Amino acid sequence: MKSLTHFAFAALTLGGVHLAGAAAVVDAAASSATECCNLLEKSFPGKTYSSSNQQNLYQKFVASYFSVNVRLTPSCVVSPSITKDVAEIVGLLSKNSCRFAIKSGGHGLVTGSSNIVEGVTIDLRGMRRVSLNQENKTAAVQPGAKWLEVYNYLSPLGYAIPGGRAGLVGVGGLTSGGGNSFFAARYGFACDNVKRFEVVLGNGTVVEATNTTNADLFTALKGSQNNLGIITKFEFVAFPQSDLWGGTATYSPKTVPEQIKAFVEFTKNLKNDPYGSLIFVWSYFPSIPKESDRIVILNLYEYTANLTGSVTTYPPPFKGFAPDSPIGPPIADTLRVDNLSSLTSELNSPPELSVPVLNEVTRIMKSEIEYYRNDSFLQYASVLLQPLPRLFTDRSIERGGNVLGLDRYEDDNIIYQLNLAWNGTQNDAKAHSVADKVMGDVTTYLKSVNALKDFQYINYAYEKQDPLGGYGPSALGKIKAASAKYDVGQVFQKLVPGGFKLAGAGSGNKHKR
Repeated sequence: MKSLTHFAFAALTLGGVHLAGAAAVVDAAASSATECCNLLEKSFPGKTYSSSNQQNLYQKFVASYFSVNVRLTPSCVVSPSITKDVAEIVGLLSKNSCRFAIKSGGHGLVTGSSNIVEGVTIDLRGMRRVSLNQENKTAAVQPGAKWLEVYNYLSPLGYAIPGGRAGLVGVGGLTSGGGNSFFAARYGFACDNVKRFEVVLGNGTVVEATNTTNADLFTALKGSQNNLGIITKFEFVAFPQSDLWGGTATYSPKTVPEQIKAFVEFTKNLKNDPYGSLIFVWSYFPSIPKESDRIVILNLYEYTANLTGSVTTYPPPFKGFAPDSPIGPPIADTLRVDNLSSLTSELNSPPELSVPVLNEVTRIMKSEIEYYRNDSFLQYASVLLQPLPRLFTDRSIERGGNVLGLDRYEDDNIIYQLNLAWNGTQNDAKAHSVADKVMGDVTTYLKSVNALKDFQYINYAYEKQDPLGGYGPSALGKIKAASAKYDVGQVFQKLVPGGFKLAGAGSGNKHKR
């Protein structure tokens, strides 16, 4: 059976939307991975396993990653269940200079970002507790929980927190990378709604980070991913939330010009009704024989106002997409009033910006992918367009800010995301070549019309991109300062090699032209 590899090649940001502690010393002579695993087995005998010890459990762990390219085979896996475990594990690994990776939900797509070869993977899925304090309206969530579990717990209680739009994404990875959500226009990114972090530092100590305690660490954790420590608990600000309107709607590719006009108008006017959330998905299936059937347009609509009963018309932000608009009615849809758990379960599948710019970037995509229509390795390719208006940043600033660097931009923007899916790991190099070409051509075009911003959303970023550098010097400086202060031994730079690291930040993208 062929393996299907999903890989997201990320986020370019298109600008200006208009309708037209003590040090843990890292020894240079690192212990071998086998020695590190033996040490863990002695200290955590019921929580450490490998391919030669509890093989079935190990195989299930490897298969639990969303994307095939991230299904690496670590020397061993250790599964903590409480913060004390994490602190002792990190202390042991850092003392013995053992290389390691950290897994939350395992939905990330960059090879090595949450798994490792010749090293130890810390699997946080045993730490998935969710609780709600209704008196002070906060929700405590451990990093191994998936967003669907969070919503399943909070929704019956009448509450929500800003989080993942696909239910199977993990809390730890999404939040530490910023975290776009259905509620961003009202509350900012998921990280902006964290009131308190509990963090294990590189020397194995546990600290708290709030806006008054370790405030510099508190800010730097909002977007820095795995560069500063392991977050073992998030305390989010919660808010009352009942059912909401949303779902998916499928359209003919003939509607693309009108879709793009409506998308730009939606982004520009979101400040007038911040309850709206929209993702536009342009998908291309090159192996389908009939050319007119190869392109599928799928819009993901969510309206987060508290609703009861049926909704017979599209809510105000989506007027440009309504059946009586120039777009016309969808071919099919799942639109309804439903709870957050149900709606996020549905999304587990995979100078001035103008309408002509968006039309051109989709044209580039189609022309590149069409070349492979007779090559069965490529299953599908898609472009996702997501609003990134200034409104999101204003909400972030109201909540203390983060290190994403979006406060540099006064205008509205759009995230452009490229996704590819292909058969067989033997085709990885070919798929990467396609991604390089598409992203390179799109980048070149956007630069030529002065419509490209430096920001790249790190949770979508391709491994050849430089999202930390894209935060800008000021924001990146805050992360580096926190790293120097709280990870004096540079454990999370030297012993955690996966993901986007500070040493390479600011070096620029590496797409081949």
